[in-house]
Amino acid sequence: MSLDKVTHAQKQRLQFIETVAYWEGMVGRPNVSNIFDVSENHITRDFALYRKSFPGNLDYDVTARAYRPSKNFSPKLGAGSPEEYLALLRAYLDTKSTAVLPSIGHGVEAACLPPSSAPLDKDVLREITRALRQQKGVLIRYQSLTSPAPAAREVWPHALVFAGVRWHIRAYDHKRGIFIDLVLHRVLSAKPVDRPSPFSIAEDIDWQRTVDIDILPSSRLNTSQRAVIAKEYGMVEIDGTWTWRVSLKRCLVPYFLRWLRLDLGAEHSYPIELKDPDLSRRFRFGDV
Repeated sequence: MSLDKVTHAQKQRLQFIETVAYWEGMVGRPNVSNIFDVSENHITRDFALYRKSFPGNLDYDVTARAYRPSKNFSPKLGAGSPEEYLALLRAYLDTKSTAVLPSIGHGVEAACLPPSSAPLDKDVLREITRALRQQKGVLIRYQSLTSPAPAAREVWPHALVFAGVRWHIRAYDHKRGIFIDLVLHRVLSAKPVDRPSPFSIAEDIDWQRTVDIDILPSSRLNTSQRAVIAKEYGMVEIDGTWTWRVSLKRCLVPYFLRWLRLDLGAEHSYPIELKDPDLSRRFRFGDV
């Protein structure tokens, strides 16, 4: 079967197979079947079609019962860029829908503020995503803003986090013995560490615990203005007050407050404000 004759849904699955194989190091039938809610028999045919269309791109790992990218792998259905993978991941996080995978943007005029154009090192991202998938560690060179030069760090990542502007890695730092956030762009190189993780995700307390944040229309607004801000932010009435209640992982609170300028006080976050202004002090960067 020619790829131009496959259904739109099947082409989505083929693109997903390629993307996951490349960035996460392996992809199996159950994984694709669960995401797209189709039988594994359908997925078996998808893998057969992909391998026939692009011979030598995927190898079957009998032990893992999954497909891995070959040494000569090259993207055929996508760009294979970090930006493409992270955009798909971010869209899926926002919508939880596989509808984010096809091409979009036809017939609707739209514009948005440009993201940072700084390119990511695709080798770094690939090692990080593979470590995440396989629960392994990575030896990285990292340039922090508190050190004059890059330093080697052995870390075990357990999640990628988009913090409104840039991507971070949530990871266990072997040397310091704590869970930390690392800015993905500041990772200069990454190599796999073939040792099991020394931690359980349950030990990352700031990842496991959540904080409820209540955001209100600014007290400087009149009744009509507060109502329109409530509509804009999707607020609901709680105890007679328009409220946007957000439940966040504790480690994400500083990023959220900074994103909405709520870390600077009510005079800077207009037309919204925190119900509990003390949160801006408690969760300021460096104090968590």
